[in-house]
Order: sequence, then structure tokens, then C-alpha cells
Amino acid sequence: MQRRKVRTALRAVRARTLALAAALAMAVIPTMASAPAHAAGFTVYTNERGANTPHLERYGAIKATVVYDFFAFTCNTSGCFSNGGALPSQATYEAKVKEYMGGSQFGGQVTAPVVLDFEPIELTQLPPGAAANNAYNLWITLLQWTRNAAPQAPICHYGYEAWSDRNHDLVKRLHDANLLNCFAPRMYWDSTQTTAEWTSSLETAVSRDRDMAPTHPIYPYINPGIIDTDAPMSGTQIAHMFTQLKAKTHGAVMWEPSLFTGSSPAGTCPWVSQFSYEMGVLTGTPSSGPLRASAVLPSGNCVVNRGATTTVPVTVTNTSGSTTPATQMQSFSGTAGFSGSWKYWNVPSLAPGASWSTELPMTVASSYDASTALLHIRTGLSRTRWAVVVQ
Repeated sequence: MQRRKVRTALRAVRARTLALAAALAMAVIPTMASAPAHAAGFTVYTNERGANTPHLERYGAIKATVVYDFFAFTCNTSGCFSNGGALPSQATYEAKVKEYMGGSQFGGQVTAPVVLDFEPIELTQLPPGAAANNAYNLWITLLQWTRNAAPQAPICHYGYEAWSDRNHDLVKRLHDANLLNCFAPRMYWDSTQTTAEWTSSLETAVSRDRDMAPTHPIYPYINPGIIDTDAPMSGTQIAHMFTQLKAKTHGAVMWEPSLFTGSSPAGTCPWVSQFSYEMGVLTGTPSSGPLRASAVLPSGNCVVNRGATTTVPVTVTNTSGSTTPATQMQSFSGTAGFSGSWKYWNVPSLAPGASWSTELPMTVASSYDASTALLHIRTGLSRTRWAVVVQ
């Protein structure tokens, strides 16, 4: 396809957009008057689309939207281009944003962040000078158009704050005008990083974001996998990640998690178990009560199969310091696609530390559409969260 420059069209766009920038800074669009207490205000968002996603919204995550670089934006010293040619019209661009927000793509909630992943024109990726200035002016236009398409959403762009502070003066202007009103730095875990190095990168990104816009929330992008090898993160790594993120940011965005449908689903078991625990804490729905249930699949991992019945041994233990009264296992229901009936229902009185065992022939419907499930094992005295991977 032949490349053609669009400097004349871009200058016309700039004239309109620069005139609007000051007015938009005063418009009623999402912002934060002050940074919240992070642990109390921490929100996990998820970008998921396609079949057999993990459905992390069932754990308490909120569906959000990422807009990918469908238009292949680039900028150089001559101007800015889409697929090497003319920039899209406003109507075409806004329709694409709405498509990404819609049910056929990410189905993000209207008040959840819309993150623009236009990495070739991300300002830290460009050399200072004419190319960066051209990209800056294009960003003004695109952010105004994004606001029209997503009037209630915080708008971020996917950034590399931990890697570079190049052109942060231009990024700051976009935040000053409230065209950007949240941050979405890249905070995946790389195989070459130690725990200390990942933490240092987070602190660098947060510090740079705070310098640019201290009241705008920070939602780093994370993933269940070591991003450059696609190996699953360990439970210890995800625990550390959540501890640091809760202390220093306002939330996180889980980017298209696909490991659960890979060739080694059992490797994701520590991750999904820890994620379930973290979301239980964040949503105020942790395992509770004096009795704790331990469900160990015959395979020794957490993977169950669609269209099959698996007999699961379950042990209930009194973790309190007092003897518990006799109680009963509750009906195994409430999760569409999973069913079963306990072999033994009546739980006897248990002294501190004592255990009792039963079995659950658990059936997973062949139509179950997610790659994970959050299950709950209940007695009359307690509830235990149990996360599994579904193949």
C-alpha cells in the first residue's frame, strides 16, 4: 500500500483540537479529587474476549476495555499516518472504540477504564522534537474522539513509565487538560527480573506518574504469565505483586489471560488459587468460619474436565481453638455448570485441629464456558473458596 502524507489534514485537525483543549479541561469527565487510600480503593479490572476465557469477573474483577492499534498509527517529523496513509475520520475512529467496548469484543463496563494501546505513537517511544510534537497533537484529537465514544470512562494510554521518562512533559500536558485521566503502565513480570527489580520498576512508574498527575489513578497492566516466556507466575509472585500494587496504586488491569487454555493448565493452579484468595480479601468475601475444607482432585492438581464427573475427596478441619458443634454440608450449587451431591452430609462435632472426610462426585457440564471456576464449599458454620481450572 502506498504511503501518503496527511500534513494538511493534520494541521486542520490540530487547529480544531487545540482550540477545544482548554474547554475540555473544564468539562465534566472522570477525575479524582484526591488519591484514595490504596488498599481500600483498589480495583481489579480484566480485559478478556473470545471463548473459554477465565471469567475473572466471577471473582470480583470488573470488565474493562483495551483499544488496540487497529489503525496502525505512526508519527514522524513529517506528520502522522494511519496504515501509512490518511488518518481515520472521527466517525470511523469512534465506531471502532465502541466496538472494542461492546459485547463482541471486551464488553467493558461504561465506567471502567478505556486503555488506548497505540504503542508506536506512545510518547516515550518517540524521539523528542517534531515527531513527538506531531504525535502529541494527534493524541489530543484521538483522546477527544475517545471521550465522545466513552463519555463515562476514565481514559488511559498504555505506557512505559518504568522504562523511560522521555517526553513526559507532553504526557503531562494531556493529563493537565484531563484528556488522559488515568495511568496504565506496563508492569508485567519478565523472566530476567528478580522480585526486587520488579518492585523497583513499579516504584519508578508510580513516581513518574505522580510527578505528572498526582490525583489521577494508576492501573498497571499485569498478567498470569511471565510475559516473555508465557510460563505461569507462581503463587508467591502473584502474592508479592498484589501486596505491592495494593500499597502503591489504585488497581490493576489483567491483560487477556490465556494461560489456562494452554498446553500445561496444571501449571496455573498456584496462580488461580492465590488470585482467588486475593480477590476474596479485596471483595470482603474470603473463606470464613472455623471449619476449612480441603478438596484434592485425584490428579493432584486443580484441573477438571468439561463433560465429566470427578469424585473429589474433601476433608473438613476445625481451624479454631474451640470445639465446633455438629453441622451439615450444604448443597453444592450456585455455580452454573457444576453439580454434585455429597456422599456424607453430617459433619460431627470436631475438637480443635480435628478433621472429618467426605466425597463429592462433581460433574462439569460440557457447555461450561469459562476456563476457570470459583467454587464454594459450605457447611452450616463456614465457607471455603475453591478455584479450579476447567479444560
